[in-house]
Amino acid sequence: MNVIRVTVGWSGKNYSASLSDNVPGAVVFTADTYDEVLKKAPETLDLHVGGMIVDGDKVPHWLRTGDYKFEFDKDPRS
Repeated sequence: MNVIRVTVGWSGKNYSASLSDNVPGAVVFTADTYDEVLKKAPETLDLHVGGMIVDGDKVPHWLRTGDYKFEFDKDPRS
């Protein structure tokens, strides 16, 4: 199983999060609360992967099949 690290920080007005480099492309999103970050990570990844498929981009098999889990790295200053 692959691990997708979600790096979470505070951007002054809301949380910002990015998915690790093993996910092709740059995937960044924001949320008002940390709980919302936890909810939005899978939704954001699904949207990103769907867009890659529509665009004809190469999508790793493990992303297509859901063979991954999220690990959240929250900046302690957040």
